[in-house]
Amino acid sequence: MKILLVDDEPRIERLVRDMVVDAGYEFAYAENGAEALRIIEECKPDLVIMDVMMPKVDGFTACRELRAKGITTPVIFLSAKGDIVDKGVGFAAGGDDYMVKPFDPRELLMHIEALLRRAHMQLLQPSSNSAITLGRLELDMGQHRMLKDGKVVPLTPKEFNIMSVLAHNPGVVFSREQLVEAVWGPEFVGETSSITVFIKKLRAKVEDDPTQPLIIETVWGIGYRINPDEC
Repeated sequence: MKILLVDDEPRIERLVRDMVVDAGYEFAYAENGAEALRIIEECKPDLVIMDVMMPKVDGFTACRELRAKGITTPVIFLSAKGDIVDKGVGFAAGGDDYMVKPFDPRELLMHIEALLRRAHMQLLQPSSNSAITLGRLELDMGQHRMLKDGKVVPLTPKEFNIMSVLAHNPGVVFSREQLVEAVWGPEFVGETSSITVFIKKLRAKVEDDPTQPLIIETVWGIGYRINPDEC
Protein backbone atom coordinates (compact mmCIF):
# COMPACT_ATOMS: atom_id res chain seq x y z
CA MET A 1 0.00 0.00 0.00
CA LYS A 2 1.16 3.51 -0.80
CA ILE A 3 0.96 6.55 1.49
CA LEU A 4 1.26 10.05 0.05
CA LEU A 5 2.43 12.90 2.29
CA VAL A 6 1.64 16.45 1.19
CA ASP A 7 3.61 18.92 3.32
CA ASP A 8 6.14 21.69 2.68
CA GLU A 9 8.18 21.07 5.84
CA PRO A 10 11.32 18.92 5.28
CA ARG A 11 11.29 17.87 8.94
CA ILE A 12 7.77 16.47 8.65
CA GLU A 13 8.70 14.76 5.38
CA ARG A 14 11.63 12.96 7.01
CA LEU A 15 9.61 12.01 10.08
CA VAL A 16 6.65 10.59 8.15
CA ARG A 17 8.82 8.92 5.50
CA ASP A 18 10.78 6.98 8.13
CA MET A 19 7.59 5.95 9.95
CA VAL A 20 5.76 4.85 6.79
CA VAL A 21 8.69 2.90 5.35
CA ASP A 22 9.44 1.22 8.70
CA ALA A 23 5.79 0.12 8.84
CA GLY A 24 6.14 -1.57 5.45
CA TYR A 25 4.25 0.91 3.26
CA GLU A 26 5.37 2.62 0.06
CA PHE A 27 5.96 6.35 0.42
CA ALA A 28 5.25 9.21 -1.99
CA TYR A 29 5.71 12.92 -1.42
CA ALA A 30 4.34 16.24 -2.68
CA GLU A 31 5.31 19.71 -1.46
CA ASN A 32 1.97 21.42 -2.04
CA GLY A 33 -1.65 20.83 -2.93
CA ALA A 34 -1.20 21.54 -6.65
CA GLU A 35 1.53 18.91 -6.93
CA ALA A 36 -0.55 16.50 -4.84
CA LEU A 37 -3.53 16.71 -7.21
CA ARG A 38 -1.29 15.66 -10.09
CA ILE A 39 0.48 12.89 -8.18
CA ILE A 40 -2.73 11.40 -6.76
CA GLU A 41 -4.16 10.85 -10.23
CA GLU A 42 -0.87 9.38 -11.45
CA CYS A 43 0.16 7.05 -8.61
CA LYS A 44 -3.25 6.45 -6.94
CA PRO A 45 -2.14 6.25 -3.28
CA ASP A 46 -4.18 4.29 -0.76
CA LEU A 47 -4.12 7.16 1.76
CA VAL A 48 -3.12 10.83 1.79
CA ILE A 49 -1.65 12.76 4.72
CA MET A 50 -2.22 16.43 3.89
CA ASP A 51 -0.92 19.55 5.57
CA VAL A 52 -3.44 22.39 5.67
CA MET A 53 -1.29 25.52 5.27
CA MET A 54 0.75 25.19 2.06
CA PRO A 55 1.75 27.45 -0.85
CA LYS A 56 -0.07 27.43 -4.21
CA VAL A 57 -2.99 25.21 -3.14
CA ASP A 58 -3.81 24.65 0.54
CA GLY A 59 -4.89 21.29 1.94
CA PHE A 60 -8.58 22.07 2.31
CA THR A 61 -8.84 23.28 -1.29
CA ALA A 62 -6.92 20.28 -2.61
CA CYS A 63 -9.20 17.89 -0.74
CA ARG A 64 -12.32 19.63 -2.08
CA GLU A 65 -10.99 19.23 -5.61
CA LEU A 66 -10.32 15.53 -5.02
CA ARG A 67 -13.85 14.92 -3.78
CA ALA A 68 -15.30 16.94 -6.68
CA LYS A 69 -13.52 14.55 -9.05
CA GLY A 70 -15.02 11.56 -7.26
CA ILE A 71 -11.72 10.49 -5.68
CA THR A 72 -12.54 8.87 -2.33
CA THR A 73 -9.00 8.15 -1.10
CA PRO A 74 -8.86 8.63 2.70
CA VAL A 75 -7.32 11.96 3.74
CA ILE A 76 -5.75 12.79 7.11
CA PHE A 77 -5.23 16.52 7.66
CA LEU A 78 -2.22 17.80 9.60
CA SER A 79 -2.47 21.28 11.08
CA ALA A 80 -0.99 23.49 13.77
CA LYS A 81 -4.54 24.71 14.40
CA GLY A 82 -6.58 22.46 16.63
CA ASP A 83 -9.73 24.41 17.37
CA ILE A 84 -13.13 23.00 16.55
CA VAL A 85 -13.78 25.53 13.77
CA ASP A 86 -10.71 24.47 11.78
CA LYS A 87 -11.53 20.81 12.31
CA GLY A 88 -15.07 21.45 11.11
CA VAL A 89 -13.75 23.09 7.93
CA GLY A 90 -11.45 20.12 7.36
CA PHE A 91 -14.19 17.53 7.66
CA ALA A 92 -16.54 19.64 5.55
CA ALA A 93 -13.84 19.74 2.85
CA GLY A 94 -13.97 15.94 2.68
CA GLY A 95 -11.27 14.97 5.16
CA ASP A 96 -11.54 11.67 7.01
CA ASP A 97 -9.32 12.50 9.99
CA TYR A 98 -7.55 15.48 11.54
CA MET A 99 -4.37 15.55 13.62
CA VAL A 100 -2.76 18.54 15.31
CA LYS A 101 0.96 19.31 15.06
CA PRO A 102 3.14 18.41 16.85
CA PHE A 103 2.02 14.79 16.80
CA ASP A 104 3.36 11.46 17.98
CA PRO A 105 4.34 9.35 14.91
CA ARG A 106 3.01 6.25 16.66
CA GLU A 107 -0.42 7.85 16.98
CA LEU A 108 -0.36 8.92 13.33
CA LEU A 109 0.45 5.34 12.35
CA MET A 110 -2.54 4.08 14.34
CA HIS A 111 -4.79 6.56 12.52
CA ILE A 112 -3.35 5.46 9.17
CA GLU A 113 -3.93 1.78 9.86
CA ALA A 114 -7.46 2.38 11.15
CA LEU A 115 -8.44 4.33 8.00
CA LEU A 116 -6.86 1.75 5.70
CA ARG A 117 -8.76 -1.06 7.45
CA ARG A 118 -12.00 0.87 7.16
CA ALA A 119 -11.46 1.59 3.46
CA HIS A 120 -10.58 -2.06 2.82
CA MET A 121 -13.66 -3.38 4.58
CA GLN A 122 -15.91 -0.92 2.76
CA LEU A 123 -14.66 -2.33 -0.52
CA LEU A 124 -15.46 -5.84 0.67
CA GLN A 125 -18.97 -5.06 1.88
CA PRO A 126 -21.56 -6.22 -0.63
CA SER A 127 -24.36 -3.96 -1.82
CA SER A 128 -27.47 -4.20 0.35
CA ASN A 129 -29.67 -5.14 -2.62
CA SER A 130 -27.26 -7.36 -4.55
CA ALA A 131 -27.50 -11.10 -5.09
CA ILE A 132 -24.83 -13.62 -5.93
CA THR A 133 -24.91 -17.20 -7.11
CA LEU A 134 -22.08 -19.64 -6.53
CA GLY A 135 -22.93 -23.05 -7.93
CA ARG A 136 -25.75 -24.44 -5.80
CA LEU A 137 -25.63 -21.49 -3.40
CA GLU A 138 -27.48 -18.20 -3.76
CA LEU A 139 -27.25 -15.21 -1.41
CA ASP A 140 -30.09 -12.74 -1.60
CA MET A 141 -28.91 -9.56 0.13
CA GLY A 142 -32.26 -7.82 -0.25
CA GLN A 143 -34.12 -10.55 1.64
CA HIS A 144 -31.12 -11.43 3.82
CA ARG A 145 -31.34 -15.14 3.12
CA MET A 146 -29.31 -17.94 1.56
CA LEU A 147 -30.53 -20.82 -0.60
CA LYS A 148 -28.86 -24.12 -1.41
CA ASP A 149 -30.29 -26.12 -4.31
CA GLY A 150 -33.22 -23.69 -4.28
CA LYS A 151 -34.08 -24.34 -0.62
CA VAL A 152 -33.71 -21.73 2.11
CA VAL A 153 -30.86 -22.40 4.54
CA PRO A 154 -31.75 -20.89 7.95
CA LEU A 155 -28.90 -18.63 9.05
CA THR A 156 -28.58 -16.29 11.99
CA PRO A 157 -27.77 -12.64 11.13
CA LYS A 158 -24.10 -13.09 12.07
CA GLU A 159 -23.84 -16.34 10.09
CA PHE A 160 -25.36 -14.62 7.07
CA ASN A 161 -23.00 -11.65 7.35
CA ILE A 162 -19.94 -13.90 7.54
CA MET A 163 -21.17 -15.93 4.59
CA SER A 164 -21.91 -12.82 2.54
CA VAL A 165 -18.39 -11.43 3.03
CA LEU A 166 -16.87 -14.76 1.96
CA ALA A 167 -19.28 -15.40 -0.91
CA HIS A 168 -18.97 -11.93 -2.43
CA ASN A 169 -15.19 -12.41 -2.55
CA PRO A 170 -14.80 -16.04 -3.73
CA GLY A 171 -11.28 -17.39 -3.44
CA VAL A 172 -10.12 -14.50 -1.24
CA VAL A 173 -8.68 -15.58 2.11
CA PHE A 174 -9.95 -13.65 5.12
CA SER A 175 -8.21 -13.72 8.47
CA ARG A 176 -10.27 -14.09 11.64
CA GLU A 177 -9.50 -10.46 12.43
CA GLN A 178 -10.85 -9.28 9.07
CA LEU A 179 -14.05 -11.27 9.49
CA VAL A 180 -14.58 -9.95 13.01
CA GLU A 181 -14.09 -6.36 11.85
CA ALA A 182 -16.44 -6.84 8.88
CA VAL A 183 -19.22 -8.40 10.95
CA TRP A 184 -18.86 -7.00 14.48
CA GLY A 185 -16.79 -3.84 13.95
CA PRO A 186 -13.17 -2.79 14.69
CA GLU A 187 -13.76 -2.54 18.45
CA PHE A 188 -14.15 -6.35 18.60
CA VAL A 189 -11.05 -7.31 16.58
CA GLY A 190 -9.32 -8.81 19.62
CA GLU A 191 -12.15 -11.30 20.06
CA THR A 192 -11.50 -13.78 17.25
CA SER A 193 -12.29 -17.10 18.93
CA SER A 194 -16.00 -16.80 18.13
CA ILE A 195 -15.25 -16.92 14.39
CA THR A 196 -14.19 -20.56 14.70
CA VAL A 197 -17.55 -21.37 16.30
CA PHE A 198 -19.52 -19.55 13.60
CA ILE A 199 -17.55 -21.23 10.80
CA LYS A 200 -18.33 -24.63 12.34
CA LYS A 201 -22.04 -23.76 12.46
CA LEU A 202 -21.98 -22.50 8.87
CA ARG A 203 -20.32 -25.67 7.64
CA ALA A 204 -22.99 -27.77 9.36
CA LYS A 205 -25.61 -25.93 7.28
CA VAL A 206 -23.75 -25.45 3.99
CA GLU A 207 -21.46 -28.44 3.46
CA ASP A 208 -22.64 -31.82 2.17
CA ASP A 209 -20.26 -33.38 4.71
CA PRO A 210 -19.30 -30.92 7.48
CA THR A 211 -16.50 -33.25 8.64
CA GLN A 212 -14.86 -32.85 5.21
CA PRO A 213 -15.57 -29.20 4.34
CA LEU A 214 -15.03 -28.26 0.71
CA ILE A 215 -17.02 -25.05 0.31
CA ILE A 216 -15.68 -23.08 3.29
CA GLU A 217 -11.98 -23.87 3.28
CA THR A 218 -9.51 -23.37 6.09
CA VAL A 219 -6.24 -21.86 4.91
CA TRP A 220 -4.00 -22.90 7.75
CA GLY A 221 -2.26 -20.08 9.57
CA ILE A 222 -4.25 -17.43 7.67
CA GLY A 223 -8.03 -17.83 7.78
CA TYR A 224 -10.97 -18.93 5.62
CA ARG A 225 -12.22 -18.64 2.07
CA ILE A 226 -15.04 -19.80 -0.19
CA ASN A 227 -13.96 -22.30 -2.84
CA PRO A 228 -16.25 -21.45 -5.79
CA ASP A 229 -15.33 -24.69 -7.56
CA GLU A 230 -16.92 -26.72 -4.77
CA CYS A 231 -20.16 -24.78 -4.33
